[in-house]
Amino acid sequence: MRDYYASELAQHRPGELLIARENGYDGTAVRADMRTIDRSNVTRLWEFKISASYEALGQILVYVAMARRAEEAAGSDCLIRGVIAAFNFQPEIVYTVERLNLSIELVALPPVLAHGGGIPTFAEPTSIPVIPGQSGLLASTGTEPYQQETP
Repeated sequence: MRDYYASELAQHRPGELLIARENGYDGTAVRADMRTIDRSNVTRLWEFKISASYEALGQILVYVAMARRAEEAAGSDCLIRGVIAAFNFQPEIVYTVERLNLSIELVALPPVLAHGGGIPTFAEPTSIPVIPGQSGLLASTGTEPYQQETP
């Protein structure tokens, strides 16, 4: 998902350039999914999620803090913002970002990116083996086992 978005960054975010994927910082094991910079010299740290929850908010806050610490140590004064990109967001996350003025962007990913991870949109039914003497296990659900003939 992240790699697909990064490969089409110019289409989704004109004027923004990819700096790194899996961007880490010295002295810590945390890594942002992606780091970009725009024409105004604003650096963005990205966290990609299928569904953004409290965990995503905590992660991006830590990433931004680590990036700001690293930039200050290097004598840089660039503006760093966090971005959470997801297909959907818990309503409390949206409210919290707005209410606390966290300067975190919430980017709704287009549904077509769901295919970026190579997840098939159609899968063949799975064959359920028949166990001799256990035929009554599925009877209570009213479903018949899918049986595929083998060649």
